Amino acid sequence: MIALLNFILVVIFVAFIVVCVVAFRIVRSFRSMAKRFSGFKDVTGSGGRRSGSQKDYDGEVVIDRRSPDEANRKIFSKNEGEYVDFEEDK
Repeated sequence: MIALLNFILVVIFVAFIVVCVVAFRIVRSFRSMAKRFSGFKDVTGSGGRRSGSQKDYDGEVVIDRRSPDEANRKIFSKNEGEYVDFEEDK
């Protein structure tokens, strides 16, 4: 009778350990996804171009010290560039 109770206790203990390991892996995967997306959070809160510090996928910290006006300015002026009519080759 005691052997049977010991066996049941061991089975319950092993099942508890398996459930804890699975729960730990699920929590760890959610945290890794949260870290991946938190690196691309908008620091300015304006919904526009990001400035401030942020992490990329390699974990390297990128610090943008430009002012918001400088970060949002256009790279090319309106008179630069040309329109090219696209024709598909058949």
